[in-house]
Amino acid sequence: MDSEKINEITERMASRISFNTEIGSFARDILRAVAVEMAMEENLYSDDLNTRFIDTATGIDLDMCVRDKGKQRIEAISATGEVKIIGANGTVIKKGTIVTSSSNEYRIIEEKEIVNVSTFVKVEAVQAGEKGNCEVGEITKFKEDYIGLTSVTNLTKISGGRNQETDDELKARVSRYIQYPPISWNQYYFEDKAKEIAEVDKVKCIPCWNGRGTVRLIVTEKTNPIATEEVKNKIKNLIDNEIISDINLTVDSVVINDMALDFEAELNTDYLESEAKEEIKAALNEFLFKNIFKERILYFEIASIINNCKSIEKLSDLKINGIKDDLVIEPDKLCRVNTITIGGIS
Repeated sequence: MDSEKINEITERMASRISFNTEIGSFARDILRAVAVEMAMEENLYSDDLNTRFIDTATGIDLDMCVRDKGKQRIEAISATGEVKIIGANGTVIKKGTIVTSSSNEYRIIEEKEIVNVSTFVKVEAVQAGEKGNCEVGEITKFKEDYIGLTSVTNLTKISGGRNQETDDELKARVSRYIQYPPISWNQYYFEDKAKEIAEVDKVKCIPCWNGRGTVRLIVTEKTNPIATEEVKNKIKNLIDNEIISDINLTVDSVVINDMALDFEAELNTDYLESEAKEEIKAALNEFLFKNIFKERILYFEIASIINNCKSIEKLSDLKINGIKDDLVIEPDKLCRVNTITIGGIS
């Protein structure tokens, strides 16, 4: 409880009373008790108000706020794929049979009979979320012994698992929806639609990129900036099946654009030059990925990031790709620092 606020309320009420309200008096005690209740009500009102705005609400309160905008939290999605099961011919693989990797369980979601010693069946992770994604060959066992079934493995990745949307992610999505309303298949609608694919991270829509009636989407994946053909086809199929106009849609991945930095610097004595280069690369590449679709990165922004690295005491004569100028980025390029040359300050 804020004692300063309580004292302020008490003094304000005491100033309006003609009889004795000195500290220790009966009237003063009554006024202070009322002031405590008033301060509590004010705090409760403030807390309640915070639950009614998207910027400050959390959890269930946030869910209720975004419903006013026709939005809801994206729930966790189970990873899916298929496994190869070897066993006796004629054995029926029951729907609901559980196979496992070292850390996850997967449920078979179709019933199938084994023919020619083996067959492929579809599976989904028992536990929804990214945890269910797994690499080739990680599923190797049945949860229990099943008559007629000998072995199991996955020859392709189990993918598509996505965690429940966090409060921060939900706030960012709804705020974007308010600021850039996706209507009538404008560029924001295309971008939001592409993000319905679980693997997609960032999207840039370029309308009329090859004349009227053409749309180009540049995308990245969550686990790898370079989008696979599978993910690009998922996006294209999703939009092609829903769009109501005759649009020629192209979906492309970003392309890595290597950068070279050359500068003079005084290094922190606690760092080797190789360690300084790794720190600078990590800091700049993180910044460049966050700003992937900006048309221009200012020269001083890059210089500031380098200068703020712990390994750098003093920076001078920075050149980006051989020149002292802003970094201009094409829409489909992801700039990434590849080489760094550090000279001593002359």
